[in-house]
Amino acid sequence: MDWLKSIRPGREAEGDAALPGSPHRAAVAADPYAFQAAHRRLAWMLRLSAGTNIVLGAAVTALVSMFSVMLPLKETEIALVRTDPADDRIYRVEPITERTEGFQLLMESMASRYVQLVLAIDPVTSTERYREASRMTDRALSERLRKERIETDEVRDAIASGLTREIRVESVDGITSFGRDYKFAVDFTQVDTRGAETIQRKKLRAYLSMTTRPHETREEDKYMNPLGVVVTAMTLKERG
Repeated sequence: MDWLKSIRPGREAEGDAALPGSPHRAAVAADPYAFQAAHRRLAWMLRLSAGTNIVLGAAVTALVSMFSVMLPLKETEIALVRTDPADDRIYRVEPITERTEGFQLLMESMASRYVQLVLAIDPVTSTERYREASRMTDRALSERLRKERIETDEVRDAIASGLTREIRVESVDGITSFGRDYKFAVDFTQVDTRGAETIQRKKLRAYLSMTTRPHETREEDKYMNPLGVVVTAMTLKERG
């Protein structure tokens, strides 16, 4: 064992000679393998960093590709739209329901619109008004209105004399509803004029029963009542 002792001082001397003036001579002498361990740790850190960068780069590429698809076009492109000629197809209109946002407000608006369409007298717009009103009127009510209000001697005489009847809606209130039958009260003022002269002014209230139901219509009429609102009954009363 003496020969080992004689070799060790020589190696220490050789190590000291290999690191002349090194600031880490004491650390290297205490742990000769510290440098190799640190080198391995650094190599593993570099490998881990490289793998992480590759994964992040792939993720960024995928995100950029996804957003480029979602973003709108930056250029305006011209496209030709071809429409088929009119035909005899029947369109089925599906009605709105109470689950639709703004349903109550829409029904009130349609009630106001219906009263104006049916009760106004104006020879210029009468044909279009009655046509629009008929698309949202129940068949039985449509027949009654035609006999009692639209095709009457009173209306014909009023038009012949140059009388114009304006309907000024003041308020629309929902009364109650039973299932899909909705009732509204429409307060309005009926103003009859001839030229610049006001002939009569009358305060009235219309009670309407309305519902929503699917219906079928032709191509030229499919935009007149696209929400399937139907008036099933209407009565008038004077207000004090």
